[in-house]
Amino acid sequence: MPFGLTNAPAAFQCVMNEVLKPFLRKFVLVFLDDILIYSPSMEMHLHHLEQVLQTLRKHHLHLKQSKCTFAQDSLEYLGHIISARGVSTDPSKISNMLKWPTPTTMTELRGFLGLTGYYRRVVKGYGTLAEPLTQILKLKSFAWNPAAQSAFHALKQAMTETLVLAVPNFQETFTVETDACMDGIGAVLMQKGQPVAYLSKALGEKHKALSIYENEFLALIMAVDKWRHYLERGEFIIQTDHKSLAYLKDQNLHSDMQRKAMTRMMGLNFRIVYKKGKESQAADALSRVGHLMAIQAVSTVQPTWVQEVLNSYATDSHAQTLIQKLSITSPDNQGYSFDKGLIWHNGKVWIGNNSALQTKLIAHSHSSAIGGHSGVAATYYRLKKHFSWKGMKTDVENYVKQCSICQHAKHSLQHPMGLLQPLPTPKGVWQDLTMDFIEGLPKSEGFSVILVIVDRLTKYAHFLALKHPYSAATIAQTFLDNIVKLHGFPLSITTDRDPIFVSNF
Repeated sequence: MPFGLTNAPAAFQCVMNEVLKPFLRKFVLVFLDDILIYSPSMEMHLHHLEQVLQTLRKHHLHLKQSKCTFAQDSLEYLGHIISARGVSTDPSKISNMLKWPTPTTMTELRGFLGLTGYYRRVVKGYGTLAEPLTQILKLKSFAWNPAAQSAFHALKQAMTETLVLAVPNFQETFTVETDACMDGIGAVLMQKGQPVAYLSKALGEKHKALSIYENEFLALIMAVDKWRHYLERGEFIIQTDHKSLAYLKDQNLHSDMQRKAMTRMMGLNFRIVYKKGKESQAADALSRVGHLMAIQAVSTVQPTWVQEVLNSYATDSHAQTLIQKLSITSPDNQGYSFDKGLIWHNGKVWIGNNSALQTKLIAHSHSSAIGGHSGVAATYYRLKKHFSWKGMKTDVENYVKQCSICQHAKHSLQHPMGLLQPLPTPKGVWQDLTMDFIEGLPKSEGFSVILVIVDRLTKYAHFLALKHPYSAATIAQTFLDNIVKLHGFPLSITTDRDPIFVSNF
């Protein structure tokens, strides 16, 4: 297959995915013509090899023996060296980077950053080191400077000191360590204290003006978004050196950034743990770095929701005022009552002005096994059976609109469209008719509407003048007096009026 064709790589990848479908993600990975077979033991490896080779033979796919290696405990795959120790960089690629001449054009600089950027997940602080070089790309013309030269050599040196990353084990708990400073934000994904991946982004001028809490919050969200495919499988731990973030689930969300982030964090099971800054050396080093990514995040409903409601009252001035009044008179004339520490409104638990808690309750009614992503109306009625707060329906609508699963699987609420094919040819004269109205005409002797009735076979038409108001019953009488009396009853009438009008007609 000539790979110069536009869709050739995609077509070839589809073929490989289809042929090796029974084995993918079990003991086979395939990228175009690179097939990787992995096994826990030599005996199983021989069995896996036999299965794959027989399948390739069955589909008439041939391998070139000189490009194949078998029974290896360490090999190069897609620019990485994979072994029992983990994943590391390919020495041949690093050698090319060290020999790279000082760039003299934008194209050469982009080539160098493209090659090194492929390994940024294994380089601690890549974003900070490369920032002087990326700044040059923003200029209209190429302008090499001492800062860029220093960054060029520092980045080469860093590429020779890359770490061996652990291969993720989805039976173990993941730990996300985040940190931020005024220059950038960084994170490390770890298992059993060994890094699985690094992440670092430099802050732009706009985000440098944010508070340290907001920067720490961004670091947390960015890391969760980046590694979401690792973290969705079970509970994971987030470690931060910003103590207030450890109570994120119980806080009132005041900014749009926080509210948008929390709605995106639904469905993940996580714990936030405070860790002193001096103990977070890896994430702290990474935080001297790069770009800001889109904000996505997670939240789940905890079984201790009653305690969360009680905690929300403590920071809500309106709730405190209600509790004071209801301690004297309960229930009051507005339907509020106070019982066992909870405020009730018309027999439902009243929720204060706590966006995080409200979002958790909506998530439980919508995204859980009970909710089943059942839409705005069903979620709202399920929620209002037990809870009450101002603006509940609007909050439910906004949440469902932002639910990614609903957006991918939503169905149309409109009635099915009409037949997308020609109507059958009529068999006789005045047996099959069409009916339509022409409205909005200037009045003539009180008439402003024309009822047009056409025989579909001969195209012969009647034009009947009408006055407003008219109804299905009056139109039916006009039809009997002018059409049926002349031509008799037809077999069918085609019209675009609504079903209620047609049924009454």
